[in-house]
Amino acid sequence: MAASIELRDGDLIVHIHGWDMLRAMRGSVRVPLAHVTGIRPRPPEAHFDDVIVDTPLGVGVYVPGDYAVGTLYLRDGRSFYDVHDPDKTVAIDLRHEDLTHLVLELDDEAPEEAVRRIERALG
Repeated sequence: MAASIELRDGDLIVHIHGWDMLRAMRGSVRVPLAHVTGIRPRPPEAHFDDVIVDTPLGVGVYVPGDYAVGTLYLRDGRSFYDVHDPDKTVAIDLRHEDLTHLVLELDDEAPEEAVRRIERALG
């Protein structure tokens, strides 16, 4: 299992499921919707082997070719990953946060559905 996204009280809340909670060392990530600058289905950075540049400083687990879960470093900064299958992912771009992106494999909805839902909430 990977992640699900909840929109509540002006916040975007990512719920981490199953073993990924242990791998990420957290059960959720919460950011204000006002800090979301965009959301993209099936982003290139979901292919984590191509973009992760530093793993020792992150908190989580990265197994090349298999999965990336937790806080990992890309060229443009720290990002939170919960990805096993890049074809089921969205990337949520952030500002005013310690994280630059949330790259998430979704359990319960298609990436395009999540994009539409979050874009509606963003107005």
